[in-house]
Amino acid sequence: MGRILELLVVLIGAGTLSACPEKCFCHLKLVDCRDTALQTIPVDINPSTQTLFLDGNSLTGIPLNSFSNLGQLNYLGLSGNRLVLQNDIFDPLLRLQSLDLSANHLSELAADLFENLSNLTWLNLANNNLRSIHLEKSLTKLTYLDLSNNKLTVLRQTFERFPQLDTLDLRSNQLKTLPETGFSQLLLLKVLDLSNNELSFLPSQFLRHHHKLTDLRLDHNQFSNVTATLFSELRHLQYLTISGNVIRNFPPELIANLTKLLKLDLSSNLLTSLPLNFLSNLRELQLLKLSDNFIDTLAAATFKYNSKLVYLYLDSNNLRHLPVFDGLSQLEELTLSFNSLRGFPKGFADNLVKLNCLQAIDNVIGQWDIREFANVSSVLLRNNPICTAEDSGGQPTNIDCTKTQC
Repeated sequence: MGRILELLVVLIGAGTLSACPEKCFCHLKLVDCRDTALQTIPVDINPSTQTLFLDGNSLTGIPLNSFSNLGQLNYLGLSGNRLVLQNDIFDPLLRLQSLDLSANHLSELAADLFENLSNLTWLNLANNNLRSIHLEKSLTKLTYLDLSNNKLTVLRQTFERFPQLDTLDLRSNQLKTLPETGFSQLLLLKVLDLSNNELSFLPSQFLRHHHKLTDLRLDHNQFSNVTATLFSELRHLQYLTISGNVIRNFPPELIANLTKLLKLDLSSNLLTSLPLNFLSNLRELQLLKLSDNFIDTLAAATFKYNSKLVYLYLDSNNLRHLPVFDGLSQLEELTLSFNSLRGFPKGFADNLVKLNCLQAIDNVIGQWDIREFANVSSVLLRNNPICTAEDSGGQPTNIDCTKTQC
């Protein structure tokens, strides 16, 4: 009974401070009005609120005084509305640190819209219709900026005003060129996503000053070649994707300095081979994607120095023969599907002591010594001659002629 009385006192006391807006959920200094079909911003929001979610509603306009009593806000979510934002609308929010304006069909931003938001560190403008961008120089504390899925064709603004920026997302725009020194002041940048644009060239000095970069995404552009020294300063890079371009060959020294790289994706290009010792400095590499190229030969020493490699994807190439690979003692998954392989060389699996998934679907594999793969959990051979032979029903249990995934 005593606990019930205590709870009633708490509830009554909370009610005297401020009522929660209708259809919303309130707890301490958080007000959650997401997906409640709001057409206007509630006027009875507690002035002490620090986190306010208004996402997924039917808001179109915000009256100038809507936030005048919410000076304690540090997070404001307005995504998934259809907002037209007036200038000065955010002026009262001097303490705001995070602002989500994604998915609002915004085609332009009013001048000085963020002028008073000098404490803003996180800004999401993704999934709008912005064709150009101009952000106030007052946003000097900004660390995260998401401009993905807009209609940006050129970056007229450089980002030197945001020296604290560590994440910049520009994927899925219509960018054709980039300013040669436009990112040169972003010395703290760790994540840069330029994927799904129309880029065909990167200035040779573009990444020169980005020593802290750990994640670089250049996939699905129109690159046909890359400068040999483009990545030479990226000594802390861990993730690099260049898939979905039209690159026929890479300079041998392109990734020589990327000694901390963990993931490398070169899939869906026009590669026919890899330069000698191309991967030799990538001693920490764990995942390598070479799928969907035109590679027809691989040397035995191709992966000799990649002893930490766990996932290797070679499917959808023109491979007819494979050597016995050196150095892949940690490999767990190997995909070789959609090539022209007739079999595997004797001793192929001897060094692959941790291999548990081998996919070789849609090749021309006939007879081979399946005992060599006795320690591999799953060997997938669908659409190979060996699976249509009369005695295919007597295959070991780890050999599968029907599955497409381990």
